[in-house]
Amino acid sequence: MDGRPGKKQDLKLNTMNKIHPLLVLIMRVLIGLIFIYASYDKILDPSKFARDISNYHVVPFGLENTIAIILPWLELVIGLGIVLGVCINGNTLICGGLLTLFIFLIFQAILRGFNIDCGCGLKEGEMVGWSKIIENFLFLGACYIVHQSKRRLLEFYPKSSL
Repeated sequence: MDGRPGKKQDLKLNTMNKIHPLLVLIMRVLIGLIFIYASYDKILDPSKFARDISNYHVVPFGLENTIAIILPWLELVIGLGIVLGVCINGNTLICGGLLTLFIFLIFQAILRGFNIDCGCGLKEGEMVGWSKIIENFLFLGACYIVHQSKRRLLEFYPKSSL
C-alpha cells in the first residue's frame, strides 16, 4: 500500500473536478436560495409549520412546536452559508441530511395514504407526492456535487487540509 487512493476514488475525484467551477457556484447559490426562501414563511408563521409537521404523524406530541421554531432558522443559516461560501462542506452535509430526512418523511406519508400539505415552504398548498420526492432528490444530487467539488469559486473558510 502506498497511501494513494484507489482507482475508483481517483475516478470519482476526476469526475467531480470536470464540472466547471462556475456551474458548481450556480448550483450552490440555487440550493442556498431555495433553503433561504423555504425558511421565510416558516419563520413568520411557526404555528402553521407546527401543524404541517404534526400532519405527518411521526413526531411525538409537543415536539413539533420545538422543531417548527428551530428548523426554519437552521434552514436560513444553512442557506446563507451556502450562498456566501462559508463552510460549504459542513453546510452541504447538513443540507443533504435534511433533504434525506424530507425524502423519507414524504415517502412514508405517501405509503400511509396521507393527502397533506408538504410544509416545505416553497409553494403554498403543495401536497406530498412523487414529484416532491424527485425534486428533493435533485436538490440532494446538487448538494452532493457541490460537496464533492474541489474547485470552488468564492469560498470562504474552506475545509483545512489536515
